Amino acid sequence: MTTTVNSLLPEYPIVEARYAGHVSKQDVDDAMAACAAVAMEQDTWSVLADCTDLVWTPTVTDLFELVKFLADMGVSDRFREAVVRPTDATAAASVGFWETAGVNRGLNIRTFHDRESAIAWLAS
Repeated sequence: MTTTVNSLLPEYPIVEARYAGHVSKQDVDDAMAACAAVAMEQDTWSVLADCTDLVWTPTVTDLFELVKFLADMGVSDRFREAVVRPTDATAAASVGFWETAGVNRGLNIRTFHDRESAIAWLAS
């Protein structure tokens, strides 16, 4: 498993999280906490979640709890997350669930097939 969180580029006020391999609920919890810390520090709530190399995710129940937590943070009016879809079919289904669950909770989450499109949407 690999999870990294950082600011993307100076010209883009975007927080980036990269997920690769087998990612557990604890890994996602830790990445979300790191993203929130960077977002608060930089006062930006645009997030790029690059899941290109993701092959395993927490359960949909765990993902739903994370969506609820994010929705309850009180930043829904400023939060935007662009998710780059994984190439693994099972992980892609989980990412699709994440998008749907987030949108249903009032979060502006959208999936993309490549980083360039995801960054362009966040920067627009």
